[in-house]
Formats: sequence, structure tokens, C-alpha cells
Amino acid sequence: MNREEYRKAFDQISFSTDFQARTAALLQTHARELEKEKPNMHFKKTRKLAVLVAAAVAVLAVSVSAAVLWLSPSQVAEELSDPLLAQAFAGGDALILNETVQSGDYTITLGGLVSGEGISRWCDSADGSRTYAVVSVARTDGTPLTDENFDILGGGTFAVSPLVAGYAPQVVNSWTLGGGCSSFLENGVAYYALDTQDIQMFAGHTVYLAVYQGFVPSYNEFSVAEDGAYSLRDGVTGALFTLPLDESLADPEAAQAFVEGTGMNYVPMTDAELAALPESEDPAVTETEDEDGEKRLTIGGSAAQTDGELEPFTAESFKTYMAGETERLKRQLADGVLSQETYDKTVAELEETLAGLEDGTLAAFLDGDALVTGTASGGGYDFRYGKTEDGGVGVTITDAK
Repeated sequence: MNREEYRKAFDQISFSTDFQARTAALLQTHARELEKEKPNMHFKKTRKLAVLVAAAVAVLAVSVSAAVLWLSPSQVAEELSDPLLAQAFAGGDALILNETVQSGDYTITLGGLVSGEGISRWCDSADGSRTYAVVSVARTDGTPLTDENFDILGGGTFAVSPLVAGYAPQVVNSWTLGGGCSSFLENGVAYYALDTQDIQMFAGHTVYLAVYQGFVPSYNEFSVAEDGAYSLRDGVTGALFTLPLDESLADPEAAQAFVEGTGMNYVPMTDAELAALPESEDPAVTETEDEDGEKRLTIGGSAAQTDGELEPFTAESFKTYMAGETERLKRQLADGVLSQETYDKTVAELEETLAGLEDGTLAAFLDGDALVTGTASGGGYDFRYGKTEDGGVGVTITDAK
């Protein structure tokens, strides 16, 4: 049989819908075993092997989308210039999971997680025990993700956050746990490395790692059953991975102290309870001028501070904030945490926000540590109001970035 007849014969084969996921998982397991057998193999050689294996799958599938061989968690840490974390992911305490979920146009994989003190160049033992998780996202149809078709830093792509059954999504998440997430694109795949406070104290509960399109987790993306179990809402692209934590490491007292320390209502609410909340009036949005003629927009009753007010940035106050953020980004660039590309893009976004504040086309404020911006509309600012889990009034800005 010649090459053309061979190709046509394969074109007539009907592959199962999960062929790609199963094949990729098998190849990934095989590559990981090879890595264990040759721990001193140079990283570039390992990646060359991965390319050859992935190419073999592509030839086999022919008309089926090419399988993707993801980097291992240890290799992701190496890409981030974090040899300590790479070593931790290669050690016996790491949980290498390689669980895959298909959602929307994407295949989402939880590579693994590891917890401990001083196991990353990002944090030392003085920061206490931390949890690190590696996630990858790829197009299910095999289309490579690039800077042109996938804004890995944008709020419309994917967020990664722990969630804990029995607690509201706004209470236990990456933001409240002091988390950070590094990300990069490699060979058409997006990789995310999450770093948060150690989540093992919650091991007495069901603990999830949520990967979803959105920002800070809320009831807009997740629903909670009567038994406290989480699920993604219909229409939300993402995955909920249940983490196999060791229950003997649970610390109920520390967990309870943490959630109470957030100052928020931590009891989760079901959809029925959310629907039964009384309607609240829109909070007052007032515009005033200070003695220098600078306009100020004050928003009452935000989701982050329901008993007070959030005061958006003026152009001058944002300049002060921007100077501090730029210095912080420079330190991360020098330490190798940020790439030059990411640094340049983030600084450019800060400059765009400042320009919008100066010409009156943008509003911006801090929600916790998160910078939120919104567009001007009809001479005012376009907000969307909604109820918080404790019956207060929350506010977000329409067209938020």
C-alpha cells in the first residue's frame, strides 16, 4: 500500500470522541516514566522526545486533531526558572494527577500539586507552608494557542483558584489565600502555576481546584448544593478538580480562624437561598469635587466592603499607585518571576488606565488587591449592581477588564 492509499484508509476510520484525551494521557504517562528512569536527562532532550512522540500521534490520527503532550509540573517549574519547585514536583510528596476535562473549546489538565515550606524561589520558609499547583489549557481541536488568539493575562481567559465545600466562594479562594499565578504559552499550550497559602488545613472538607473563565470566584460561576458540594454553572467554561488531600493533615481550628478572619459571611448559599434574598436598592453613586477641582466618584456598598465605601482612583492617586506597582513589577522582572514581555504588557495596561482616568473615559478602583476598571457611558459610569451572599449590595463595573 502506498502513502496515499494508507492515508485514505485512515481517513475512513471512525475514532471515539475521547481518542485524543486518552491517547494524550497515555503518552504523558509514558513520558513521565521515562523521565523517572533518566533523572539526569537534559531538559531539551526530554522536550525533543515529547515532540517526536506527539508527531507520531499526529501521523496516526491523520484526520483527527493532533494530540498534545503537556509539560510535566516539574518542567513547568523549570520553565519558570524555579529549580526548588521543580525538585519538589519531582519528589515523593508531590501529587502528580494529570486529570483532564474537556469544556467548551478547551481541554483543561491538572498536572499536579505540592505543599511545603521553602520549596520555591518565590517564597522562603518565613512565608510558612505554601501550596503550588500546575494547570495546562489547550484547544481540543489542536489549534495552537498564541499571543494573537489567546490573551493569557486577560480576565476573559482562565482563572485558577482553590474552593472548599462548606464555605462561600468569595471567602476561600486564591485572592483571600494570598495567591499568585504565573503563566506562559509553550508549543500552543497555556500553562498556569498557582501559588497560595497551604490549603491542607481544609483537608477535612472537599477541596477543589477550579479552572474557569472569569475573575474572582462568585455565585455567578459556581452553584452550591445543600451538602456544600460545588458545581460549575451552565455556560461557564472550566473544570472543577477534586483534590485528593490527606485528611490527617487537616487543621479545623486554623481553617475556621482563617474564614472568620476574612470578615465575610462564610456560610455558602444555595440557589434557592440566593433567590429568596430581598431586593436591595442600588447604592448611591455620588460625584463630588475636591478643593483642587478634582472630580471624585464614590460608590457605596461594594461586594468587597458592604458596610463602607470604595473611592475610585483620581488621575493623581492612580499615579501614586502606578509608581508602586511598577517598582514591584521591576523587582519581579529582576527575580525572573516575570518575563520582559509580561512586564511590558502590564506596564502598558497601567498607562492606558491612567490615560483613561485623565480623559474621563475610565473609572478604576481597587477591590482588595485587584485593580478593576470600567468604561464611561452617557456622561456617567456604567455599573452593574447585584446582591451579595449576606443580602448587601455588590457593585462591579460593566466591561471590567
